[in-house]
Amino acid sequence: MSIATGIIGASGFAGGELARLLAGHPEFSLCYASVPGHSPDLVGKPLAAVHPHLRAGRAVEALPSKNGGSAGSLELVRTKTSEAARRCEVVFLATPPLVSAALGPALLAAGVEVVVDLSPAFRLRDPALHSKWYPAVSRPPERTAVYGLPELNRALLPGADLIAAPGCLATAAILALMPLSGLDGVRLSSITIDGKAGSTGSGHRLRSSGLHPVRSGVVAPYAPAGHRHVAEIQEALLGKGLATVGGGLRLGMSVFGVDLVRGVSVAAHVIVDPDSRLPSEGELASLYRDAYRDAAFVRVIHWREEAVPLPDPKTLTGSNYCDIAVFQDADCGRLVIVAALDNLMKGAAGQAIQACNIRYGLPETLGIDAFAVYPG
Repeated sequence: MSIATGIIGASGFAGGELARLLAGHPEFSLCYASVPGHSPDLVGKPLAAVHPHLRAGRAVEALPSKNGGSAGSLELVRTKTSEAARRCEVVFLATPPLVSAALGPALLAAGVEVVVDLSPAFRLRDPALHSKWYPAVSRPPERTAVYGLPELNRALLPGADLIAAPGCLATAAILALMPLSGLDGVRLSSITIDGKAGSTGSGHRLRSSGLHPVRSGVVAPYAPAGHRHVAEIQEALLGKGLATVGGGLRLGMSVFGVDLVRGVSVAAHVIVDPDSRLPSEGELASLYRDAYRDAAFVRVIHWREEAVPLPDPKTLTGSNYCDIAVFQDADCGRLVIVAALDNLMKGAAGQAIQACNIRYGLPETLGIDAFAVYPG
């Protein structure tokens, strides 16, 4: 099997990570890379011009490859739906939601077999929720996507034509909280998520808040309340049966920008109803190990036994793993679940390829099973 694959939005950080992974993938053959209309200066340049880590050495260039050379030599072209459909069976969209909302359905109508969108354009199933959180992003009402978190929707991915890759913070939070739906006899009062995100989570755009003198050394709250990933997390967890007292899901999130390039860390503070029993740390650990026993990319950390005792994004750089650790705080009746991942891998490109592997009946780890780079 050789599946012709393209990337639209190849000039950004997620696009570059997709190119790096697809260049070495045994089954997906990268043959098309395009840039949005607002980047005409990049048209005609090789991928390596914007992603220098994709440059090939002389020895590599002398060898034939299924991609017709190194990934870095692939020429960036202007995005044309008809051309992408002619050349590709699968297209990954690493584009803003306004662009993805139009391109996704157009590519499918033109004959592309599978579109995997890394933007939030199709993540929310509920049209009212989508309109509330993304009022400027108009999408066809009849076009629905499979939410591409394999640990949540594995059974829905085979046969899907449009896959919405989850957000990085949402991925970490959902994986951190999802097993709690299996607790018996425990009533949860509320959940607060404390998120920390590296600078690549803000995308490949030049703005004053991303300048090195501003960003270096910071722990800066950029969404103390009202982060749009809350709706995505709530929709996924309610679908899994997790609820707080009253039947809904009382959940809030605060996010801080921190001095990392890659990486996301979340700490979910779960308040247990004072009239309910508080599960022990041992019960929690057993619950999480059972929930993720067969998950290829989720590792439940035995934090008391580890040299690096807590999930730490620094130990996950370049890998598709999400590490989770569980804690009980009896003094205030709360559970603390900590999760970490690489936002460009399990939080974006790696997870998108994992979902696409499953879509085509391939081993889900294919092409994305490398361990992290450490120290990174």
